[in-house]
Amino acid sequence: MASWILGVLFVSFGLAFVRVQKGRRLLGLLKASTATGTLCYLLGWLQAFFAFPSHACPDFFDRRPVVHFDRHESSVFPPQAACYWDDGEQKELVSSWVNPLLFTCVVVLTGCLVTLAVTSHCRYRQRHTS
Repeated sequence: MASWILGVLFVSFGLAFVRVQKGRRLLGLLKASTATGTLCYLLGWLQAFFAFPSHACPDFFDRRPVVHFDRHESSVFPPQAACYWDDGEQKELVSSWVNPLLFTCVVVLTGCLVTLAVTSHCRYRQRHTS
């Protein structure tokens, strides 16, 4: 599942949460990055969780010498799953665009939260110092 079309659809789905109203753009961007990041993480996790080594990582009996499956490694965050064979070959089972998009969403979400916190603090101080 190396198609980038799902990534574009996820970003489009997330952008549906962005409102162009003045004063609500940051909140909309916060919602969009949360929705897109959540979808990306769930897809990556599903790809890693349902990557059964017996089906995704077969032995290659048609090669000479025969290449045997060596090991399967996976992690939950960031979602990764990979097969390794004894000849050094490897195969990633999670789409290549999942983790970059996931980390982009985390950075945007963090930036939005910091900006909201600073803005709220400045408005609070402005109201109570006058």
